[in-house]
Amino acid sequence: MPGKRGFDRIPRLLLIVLIGILMLDTLLVAAWSKGGMLPEEVHGRTTARQAARVIMNYYRQMAKSAGVYNTKAVNRALASMEKALAGKTMAEIMEELVVQSYTVEMAIGAEKRHHQRAAVLAIIRSDPKVQKDHRLAGTILINEQEVVEGKEFLSPTSIKRLQKETILRGMAEPILVVLSDGQVQILSPPRDVEFYQSMEVEFEQLQRQLQRIREASGVVALEGPGVIIEAADAPGGYLWEEIVHDQDIREIVNSLFFAGATGVEIGGQRLAAGGWVRCVGPVVVVNGKTVAANPILIKAVGKPEQLEESLRELQEVFALTGKRLDIKGSEHIALLPR
Repeated sequence: MPGKRGFDRIPRLLLIVLIGILMLDTLLVAAWSKGGMLPEEVHGRTTARQAARVIMNYYRQMAKSAGVYNTKAVNRALASMEKALAGKTMAEIMEELVVQSYTVEMAIGAEKRHHQRAAVLAIIRSDPKVQKDHRLAGTILINEQEVVEGKEFLSPTSIKRLQKETILRGMAEPILVVLSDGQVQILSPPRDVEFYQSMEVEFEQLQRQLQRIREASGVVALEGPGVIIEAADAPGGYLWEEIVHDQDIREIVNSLFFAGATGVEIGGQRLAAGGWVRCVGPVVVVNGKTVAANPILIKAVGKPEQLEESLRELQEVFALTGKRLDIKGSEHIALLPR
């Protein structure tokens, strides 16, 4: 709430400094009271200067980290705080520290939001797709460096620029950009609406993360495009290098996951967090269950092209020893839960 001056508005570091000032003041009072007098300049001005150095440096560093140190609003707020620290009594100084710290933080936050919005507008307005097609209409929702909604309106280059834009780190609220009739504008709803939108975005992100965790753990069914792989021994092979071993299967699976596979199945057994593959003689065991071998059938959900490409080198290695690694893309693969 604007204008609130309670201790719940004091940053933790500032509160520590204030406590330190009180302790220092108490020590000074005790030391000088032994002599029967307490000089006013020691009681007030010395502690004020010490507080000013610590607190001003703290907020200058905060402004620099936010990339808004040289803006007029922040400089004005910092100047007001520095001027306010010239109070004559400890009570006046502490009250002004609390009030001005809130003002400075508000200025830093407002300037950072302004810079974030300006950066987002500059990137989206320069996007080749947006510039080329003035008929584009819709919304783009950005939270920190992630495009939450509206990726279809942007080129991959712009999405990468947003992901690398450091000013967008630590956003206090999402930015909603509206595309209409060739215009790119930021929608600025009331603060309460922005707050609930932010909470909704965070909730949706948590839901997506939870779903990814459930998929990775293999507790839910998974469908989508992907690849079907057959790994087989060399015909008539009996030498170690002519047979598909568990390390070969693990290498296939690791390559698939590194290439972005969202789920993998071996011989009908879903391989996920906590899953394992072993060869016991000529038998292949996945998650403690025996599966058909020679060939070993592996299915993976993900982008078929990427998954196929990730196995090309291993496919060539298989061929050198006569082993076979066949890869076929599929538009629809269904993986059952564990």
